[in-house]
Amino acid sequence: MDDLDKTLDIMERDKVTSLLQENSVRTKKNNIKFTKLNKKNSKEHLDAQLVSYERLVRNLIKQLLNLEKKIRLKYLIPMDEERELKIMGAWNTEVECAMEDLVKKFRVAHVQNRTVDEFDAKVKEIKAKAKSEIEIQIPKLKDKLAEEIGSSERFDPKELSKIYGLDESVLIDLQVIDPLQKLHESYRELKNAGFENQLFKGLEDAILIFIKNIKEVENIVWSGRSADERKEYKMKAAKLNLNLKEIILNLLALTQQALLSKDRRNTDMVFKVKTKLESLFQVDPDYEEIIGRVKPFFEIV
Repeated sequence: MDDLDKTLDIMERDKVTSLLQENSVRTKKNNIKFTKLNKKNSKEHLDAQLVSYERLVRNLIKQLLNLEKKIRLKYLIPMDEERELKIMGAWNTEVECAMEDLVKKFRVAHVQNRTVDEFDAKVKEIKAKAKSEIEIQIPKLKDKLAEEIGSSERFDPKELSKIYGLDESVLIDLQVIDPLQKLHESYRELKNAGFENQLFKGLEDAILIFIKNIKEVENIVWSGRSADERKEYKMKAAKLNLNLKEIILNLLALTQQALLSKDRRNTDMVFKVKTKLESLFQVDPDYEEIIGRVKPFFEIV
């Protein structure tokens, strides 16, 4: 949970930065446009800048909500009360900062135009509306996440971690949680369609054997060898981890083809995927054992 919250914090900070940059571009374009029209700091110019900041605040709330929802549903991790309160405060702070920037840059012009009362009222309105939206939408999102995650049949990342003997943080770094969840969903659908469970067990075993050998290589990295040898094995481990990701993605593609009726399967794609998997497995010292595990499934697709 903590790892995901930290990841979300970084992603949301990046999203806010991106939205601020977009707003900066819009306001600069407005400055250029109205300066060329000899209408700098006119009512039209100042109204356009206000609209830009209003759009910034609206998009900020909308996109942060979408990001929080998307990532939590992907990893099947609900939002707890601590997170709810934290992001309420953080998002309100982002809105406050955005509006402070607006005031700093354009309030003086409104004073000069004698429209400062209307400007102050509009700023207050935008902040109040944003605060209300945040305080309504975050609890709604929290409840919706709890409902959707609670009813989801997708494998929890903790279960995947247990099955494959890899920490959740590793699964996140490799970006394989979603593919593994879909892979196990495909297993379930194939089983319901009458395929034998042993076929999927073979695919799972193949992945486990590959992971076992990755761990052996990673252990060598810290086994007191020379710096050059450690570097060599570290690079090898990194390559094997990339291969693992490719293996999972290709097995997913193959199982999804298996879900189709034979006349709808893409035979060229199936052949390429099988060939690719064989080449990925070839780097493993237990290649023959792995191929023996996956061959029964290969034969039915």
